[in-house]
Amino acid sequence: MNIVFAYHNGDAELALLSAKAITAMGINMRHKATVCATEDTALVNEITEELKKSFQEVGRIVAQDGFNGWPLGPNQMFADAAASCYMVNEPWMFWEPDCVAMKSGWADDLETEFRKEPAILGHQYEGGMATNGKNIYKMIVGSAVYPPNVLDHCPSAQSLGNYNLAYRSAGTIPEPWDVRCRWNFMAVGRDCPLLRTYWKSVNYQWKDEKIVFFAEDPEAQAVQGVTCPDRVISSQAVVIHGCKDGSLHKMAIAGFPMPSDSTELDIPSNSMGMEQNINNDAQKSTICDKASQVMRNSTDVASEKKTSLKSKNKSPSKANKKKKRILSPEERQRRSDAMKAILARKAERKAQGVV
Repeated sequence: MNIVFAYHNGDAELALLSAKAITAMGINMRHKATVCATEDTALVNEITEELKKSFQEVGRIVAQDGFNGWPLGPNQMFADAAASCYMVNEPWMFWEPDCVAMKSGWADDLETEFRKEPAILGHQYEGGMATNGKNIYKMIVGSAVYPPNVLDHCPSAQSLGNYNLAYRSAGTIPEPWDVRCRWNFMAVGRDCPLLRTYWKSVNYQWKDEKIVFFAEDPEAQAVQGVTCPDRVISSQAVVIHGCKDGSLHKMAIAGFPMPSDSTELDIPSNSMGMEQNINNDAQKSTICDKASQVMRNSTDVASEKKTSLKSKNKSPSKANKKKKRILSPEERQRRSDAMKAILARKAERKAQGVV
């Protein structure tokens, strides 16, 4: 499979982080990567060298220039990537800078799933209406795995270049390629749990053995309310798409370390609040095998502290209470005889008028 690594100048730094996160997940011996960017895009050499640490072969697609901004730029890079992979007859994934590999062997897993039933594999949104009135389309998100002949089955993708030119000449904003092609894509595609998209997500971090995230702005928060209301990443996903601030990239590069106290969230001022309803089944060992052991160690320490605190808080009267003395039969008899003698002397003195 060919990982087509597409980016532009505006997200070059994030793209380099994405390449480093791929490196952290290990070597992908059976696959290749291809950098897709315009001629003058920054960090092409650096990203290419980084990808060579993970892939035996790293190619280059020089995307057509003159299609600047969103969505003209991504539309053209997708059209160029689809044409290039069609000519060499290889399945490919359209990789964007906000994508993060989550485990070793992620490319093998995607290709294995593709070989089961060749089709477009991606995260299919079911659609709906967001709280801000935005219509969320039913569609397969464009950062997906594509068959080499996808253009044969998607007329809207075949005409994407002309579509782009027409809108550029008119000076208006066209639809993104995955929105324009959504009906064609869904006709030859299927939802793939190995790929999950959390649109405009930021501030990824651990909470209760799960990785959670937040929304970049109010619009993203409204969209996430429809597409991923729990805001907890899927345990099945081998690639997460949508992280805009590099927080998940950095977690991957560091090996997904879990802080000793994972319940305190440092929420930046530019991220929106998370829904409180957390799916308890959403995170397993796929993301970080060390998580359970770290949490067990934290639990042991907490248990020791709790036991120590209970000991300190014991009531003084209970802690200092003397143990009851047990008397032998002989001692009880001696005391009884002594008491009888005292009472006999008192009775004798009373009779004599002394007492």
